[in-house]
Amino acid sequence: MWPKPFKGFEEVKVFLIVLSVIISFVISLIFLGVYLRSNKLLLDIVREQARSYFELIVETRLWNAQYGSVYVEKKEGVQSNPYLRQIGIEPDVACEGNRIFTMKNPALMTREISELTGAKNGVKFHITSLNPINPENAPDAFEGQALRQFDEGIKEVWVIDRSGQSSVYRYMAPLSVEQACLECHKGQGYREGDIRGGISVSISLGKLEHPLKTNRNMIIALSAVTIALLLVIVYAMSWKLVSKLHESRRQLKHMSVTDELTGLRNRRYIMERLGQEFQRARREQKPLGLIMLDLDFFKHLNDTHGHRFGDLVLKEVASRIKAGIREYDLLGRIGGEEFLVVAPDSATEETVRIAERIRYLVKEEPIGDEGTVVNVTISAGVTMLNPGDPNIDVLFSRADNALYLAKEKGRDRVAVL
Repeated sequence: MWPKPFKGFEEVKVFLIVLSVIISFVISLIFLGVYLRSNKLLLDIVREQARSYFELIVETRLWNAQYGSVYVEKKEGVQSNPYLRQIGIEPDVACEGNRIFTMKNPALMTREISELTGAKNGVKFHITSLNPINPENAPDAFEGQALRQFDEGIKEVWVIDRSGQSSVYRYMAPLSVEQACLECHKGQGYREGDIRGGISVSISLGKLEHPLKTNRNMIIALSAVTIALLLVIVYAMSWKLVSKLHESRRQLKHMSVTDELTGLRNRRYIMERLGQEFQRARREQKPLGLIMLDLDFFKHLNDTHGHRFGDLVLKEVASRIKAGIREYDLLGRIGGEEFLVVAPDSATEETVRIAERIRYLVKEEPIGDEGTVVNVTISAGVTMLNPGDPNIDVLFSRADNALYLAKEKGRDRVAVL
């Protein structure tokens, strides 16, 4: 439901609707871009973190391999790597004092570091290969796909895994065979520089999900507020514009049907209303009176006292005519000094009585300004709607003839035809 000022301005309403849709769409796109950009920046930070973890693990493994693995004392809870024996390497070494040391090769070290970091901050590492020695190093679906991509020349792969309760950022990069790695992997046919697998880094996004969610909610709220404010501004400006257009149209409409000098209705309006009353009177079989009025000797008055004084007289006569008619009668100026009164539901006697009242009011008191005072009279022609009248032209012509008759009989009188 549009407010009153917008009624009748279909183009403005359509424009306002289209503009509102465009503003909402553009602002939504802008904030969507901001949201996606901020999310990308956050995820870029996570990827850099994962890449740093990967590089750190690679350097740690390389350090381990360069020293031919690291031996630790086999105390309670320390397990040997049984898969080393499968490639001909004995992991345990007995020392003086019945102390036993076991080898922590790069793969085992990586797995144990992953267990520590996973328990502490949710970061896990997994060394894997399409041809693993240890079944625990077999790739999952993501890792298997990444390993095949590495064979095609891809340098790194990442994805967000949302399959669990908390989203996990998974990153993986390939492992190249170093000279120090061949001691354990020479039996698998690798040569230095070959890609023998990769290390996947998994970082829990649980802590990051809250700022991501907060960021999303803030952007949604900001976009909604921005759209609302812009639409309010557009609506307010449109309201102001339409209100001015509405007032201008009202004034133009008023001017188009109003006589500028006297303030009465003009010829076009009064003739249009006469046509409406003519049809109504015939339809309802009710009487309709018509009074045509003309100031006596107005040309002489104009020539003697000037047009300015003549205009003053016309305005005063118009005011007195208006005072002499009934509330629902119609009055208009149809020519220089001619006026027309349409008297709906008025029989001949009532119509003549109105005309006589007007004539009396016009001549009752002189009209003048500071230096000039004149007595003015008016002649009136009265006619009634006849059953045989085909249109208003016939009715109007008969009223005009009645006015001419009043003029012929000496003016300042009412004639009826």
